[in-house]
Amino acid sequence: MGDPVNRAGQSMVLTVLGAVALRIAWTDEYARYVNAWMRWPLFVSGLLLVGLALTSLLSSKENDDHPTTHVAWLLLLPVAIAFVVQPPALGSYVAERRSNEVAPAAYEEAAVAPLPEGDVIDLPVSGFVARATMEGGGLEGRPVRLTGFVTHDKQGGWYVTRLTMFCCAADVSAFKVRVDGAEAPAKDTWVRVTGTWVDGTGIDPEAGATPAVTASEVTPSKAPTFTYE
Repeated sequence: MGDPVNRAGQSMVLTVLGAVALRIAWTDEYARYVNAWMRWPLFVSGLLLVGLALTSLLSSKENDDHPTTHVAWLLLLPVAIAFVVQPPALGSYVAERRSNEVAPAAYEEAAVAPLPEGDVIDLPVSGFVARATMEGGGLEGRPVRLTGFVTHDKQGGWYVTRLTMFCCAADVSAFKVRVDGAEAPAKDTWVRVTGTWVDGTGIDPEAGATPAVTASEVTPSKAPTFTYE
């Protein structure tokens, strides 16, 4: 039985795959799926796929003229969809189904890194969560500003939320801070929340405790290019 895809068909599949990888890496779209450092490996992978396709096509045998089966062309369907459709970055659907996951390294960083001077301190949401687990970690009475997207809970509360990743979207962790004293914006809206830590909240994440801020100001914010912290 011959191959279901001839050499020209194989080259076309490789070319389309390479083109998708190149398009994602060339634009900011890659930031929805992988960490920043993976941009150039993704770009190089796309070039290699296109180069492999050209090499395969140029070295094809003259008698490689059997037709490609119709079923085999279905291999191009998911690739074509990936080329046309641009799904958004992960958001509230994932975050609302995960709790704060503070790694040991985050505990150590929160314990030794003093907060900078200033009237209002910009902190990553994950950093705020880590400091809260250290019985405040210097947050007591210090106004902070957190930027993230909005998630809700079933009790009517809302959170300023960020996702973090080590490698790709498959290994994301969610970090959430409950916001008290302000009306809940729409889900997935990006906001900047200025406020102070509610003493005692978030100290025991293993028990499901979530840190909270008493908001003094909530303002809309544009989603950053890199939505992951």
